[in-house]
Amino acid sequence: MIERAERALLVLAFLIERDGDVHLPLYESLERNLEELKKKEDTKSRARKRLLAYTREGGLKAICSNTLSLSDSVGPSPYLEPRGL
Repeated sequence: MIERAERALLVLAFLIERDGDVHLPLYESLERNLEELKKKEDTKSRARKRLLAYTREGGLKAICSNTLSLSDSVGPSPYLEPRGL
């Protein structure tokens, strides 16, 4: 999506040069959308890096893929235990 938005901005830049200001609102809107896409991609990248840092090989906490719960050497986190039992 980011690449498509960047190509669309390039086409709009050409049209602005050719036709004038009529395409400016669309260009500005697409610029804002592109920035949002980049922010989301950056957030996903940061989340992926954080997840990769929590590997069993690194001796840090890991996510058990079958239960999607966090675990470490001292057992499950307290928020995963049933309440009121």
